[in-house]
Amino acid sequence: MILRSIELEGFGRFRGQTVEFRRGLNLVIGPNEAGKSTIAEAVPAVLFGTDRLERFKPWGRNVCSASLFFEGRGHTVEVKRNLMTDEVELVEKDDLYHVRSQFSGNAPLRGRSASCREYRALLEKLIGVADEKLFRATYFFGHHPQSWSGDELALKLRTLVSGTAEADYAEILDTLLEEHFQLTRSNPWGRDKQRDREYETVCQQLSEQGDEGAVPIFVEIDNPGHDDRQVALEEEIGALTGELEFERQEYEKGQRYIERFRLQADIKEEEVELPAKVDTVKEENPGTSKTLAEKMAAAGLPPSLPSQLPEVLSAAAEIRQELAALQQPFSILHGREKKIPQVPWMVIGGLLVLFVVLAAVAFWQPFFKTPLLTTVGVCSVALLAWVSWRQINRNKIQEQCRKERGLLEQKKGVAQQRQAELSERCDALGLPSSAVDLVRLHKLVMTHRALLDQYWSAKESDGSGVDASAEVVGSEPSSRIVTKAVVEEDLLKDDEDAGELRQLEARLAEFAANLQEKEARLEELRAQLKSDMHSPGGAAEAAADVASQQGVLVQEISVKNAMSPLQRRKIELEERIVVLRKSINLLADAVDEFSRSHLVTLNAEAGKMFGKITGGRYTEI
Repeated sequence: MILRSIELEGFGRFRGQTVEFRRGLNLVIGPNEAGKSTIAEAVPAVLFGTDRLERFKPWGRNVCSASLFFEGRGHTVEVKRNLMTDEVELVEKDDLYHVRSQFSGNAPLRGRSASCREYRALLEKLIGVADEKLFRATYFFGHHPQSWSGDELALKLRTLVSGTAEADYAEILDTLLEEHFQLTRSNPWGRDKQRDREYETVCQQLSEQGDEGAVPIFVEIDNPGHDDRQVALEEEIGALTGELEFERQEYEKGQRYIERFRLQADIKEEEVELPAKVDTVKEENPGTSKTLAEKMAAAGLPPSLPSQLPEVLSAAAEIRQELAALQQPFSILHGREKKIPQVPWMVIGGLLVLFVVLAAVAFWQPFFKTPLLTTVGVCSVALLAWVSWRQINRNKIQEQCRKERGLLEQKKGVAQQRQAELSERCDALGLPSSAVDLVRLHKLVMTHRALLDQYWSAKESDGSGVDASAEVVGSEPSSRIVTKAVVEEDLLKDDEDAGELRQLEARLAEFAANLQEKEARLEELRAQLKSDMHSPGGAAEAAADVASQQGVLVQEISVKNAMSPLQRRKIELEERIVVLRKSINLLADAVDEFSRSHLVTLNAEAGKMFGKITGGRYTEI
């Protein structure tokens, strides 16, 4: 199967354009942002759909569609998709343009309806693959293909082809859903079905027979009491987790404050041991912390910044320096290109015409014929030789300038590519991606750092000791009295500081004990939630609680023979529906958890390989 053409009716920046391909290797060349990646992404988007519609939707238009045309041995396949509605039209024709197979319907990316299964089966029959991930890992290479070693690539391909990760899960889930909707039309995961199933029919027959009071219509399939209990536990766990995180931060701040307090106490003890060097006592500015907070708030740095901000800002600064460094070579090269001497073709043409006229005159006149013709010929040859030399020299200089410009453009392209990747990273971190905003953010960070440096330097200067010398102390007798009084006052302050330090340590120990109690409570709630999710007893207990709150008395009928066949069938259907719904929810949750853990492992492996490639510069993705 060969891809012959791509018709982009409204896809990205393309409107009503067709890209045709020939047999063999086709190369698409264009400048940055010309649409090369958009053309490549159109293939999986048309075949399987996309969840990034806003990326490919044309600006200002409510139309986004494209089509693919494949050619094989004896048949052709055309696939057309409207990405706005996921309406797909697939037509297979033979060499005589007779329709061999056809599909028309809705087939979204992660749809599980009967039409989706029919489309994927037909797609697998025609092109050999019906899964987007498998297609991207084997047939398709996007803008940034993954790099693996030989053994790792073979392992990844075996995992994808075997279908152990997702294909079997989808098949089992489809089977469970199909069995569930054969029993009831109620859909707890979405919109209910329109046609009544067996359970609704049985309930309707019981209602018509007047048995609705004895056997009420089953409304507790979804176990809302158990769900409410789980929701309450999850909300309490979330609130307690946020509270613990805040209190841990406060506990760390308290530890740092006590460490600074102890450091200042040690400094004061050293000052008391040298009273002869004490002259004046500097008073601490009580408004330092207040003015610092006001200055930092006035600086305008937004709160809740990511931890990768310094790395992002340093990378942005490097890119700006590289682009600024390239401006001067570009300007120098542009000046050299302007200074390349031009060949005066108009003057040369005029001289050649003059030489031809002189030769004609010398040919028709009998006097000085030979010397004049010889002079004209020599001048013509010399002029042509000079013109050739001038043109060859100009071509050499232009070729050298083109090579230098190509190297500079290559460096500029690399820098712009890094800037684009940095912009995507900033978008992922919630930071502004424009260069102006990054420069402003860098200035705000530097302002904050300067304020903090001034604050800590002021703190160190306030507790570093005294400024006077021993000469001043010896020169004035009254200064000794002042020094003695100051030392005694410092000793009293040391006793007060020691008492305050003990009080702070006691409060911190009490705070730590309270923190441990809350952590134990959090672990208890998590264990309780886990047991309620996996134990059938918890579900039964929750259902019993809801039934008691609603005033519904549920009695077990010991003798099933006393029931009517419809009543027994209703109970059997209820039990089966409960089992199916629990199985579907459990399977979906398990696969989601596995996908998250598998993604983390995959990112770790890719980070290790990326670190090896970049020499340890980038080790995380």
